[in-house]
Amino acid sequence: MSTAQILRISIEKFQAKSSRPQPNDIYEAQQWEMAGAHAMLINGLFNVYEKSTSVPKGKEQLFVEYALQWVAALDHHHDWEENLCYPLFAPKFNTDAIVAEHETFHAGVEKLKAYLVSCLPFGTTWGYGQVAGTHEQQTFDSEHMKTLVDGFVNELTQHLIQEISYLEPDALRASGLTEAEVNHIAEVSEKHMKSMPPTTFLVYTIIHAPKGSFFPPVPGVVRNILAPYIFYFPNRKLWQFAPDQ
Repeated sequence: MSTAQILRISIEKFQAKSSRPQPNDIYEAQQWEMAGAHAMLINGLFNVYEKSTSVPKGKEQLFVEYALQWVAALDHHHDWEENLCYPLFAPKFNTDAIVAEHETFHAGVEKLKAYLVSCLPFGTTWGYGQVAGTHEQQTFDSEHMKTLVDGFVNELTQHLIQEISYLEPDALRASGLTEAEVNHIAEVSEKHMKSMPPTTFLVYTIIHAPKGSFFPPVPGVVRNILAPYIFYFPNRKLWQFAPDQ
């Protein structure tokens, strides 16, 4: 199966769990939000993969910076899981197996990151404030980038799909986590997400959620006014590569 097929099928699986409004049931909402986040991340990777071979001449650096927004989003997602979200599930709900799976694709993603950063001039800011250090700048090669993605796509998508099954609402209830505890997890996560930069993190999340998605669960004024007309503007040169809305 090709990488593009793997990514499309994965998006469909995540959409099956998240293509409806956020559930009122707090246990169901945990799985819904994770599936929505995974659909957004894989849709973002699919878009980078597909558009990499048709980047207009002279816009290669902008595309690399755009692709690094995906890397930043994925890194943030797993950092949030490992250091903020999943520790709150303990000791009632063990998430060790979920976190351990991150190692199956981490090295591959790091190779992609290193390659993309090497295509930027020294001192270029990327992601959420990271800066390209001293290096020998390389010319962007879309086929090489796609080969790097090919190298980890199976492990990444298998993990993301498996993670949704770990978070089945009945399993969360059976663990003994109370509604108050799960609400606390949701509140801590929401506060953290709101602390992220809106001109990169928030805009990326909204415009890379698949069409018809109700994810992310933000107010209408944010989705329909602030994101597209205010937060979008500073990095609009990057968003020219985003999926058609």
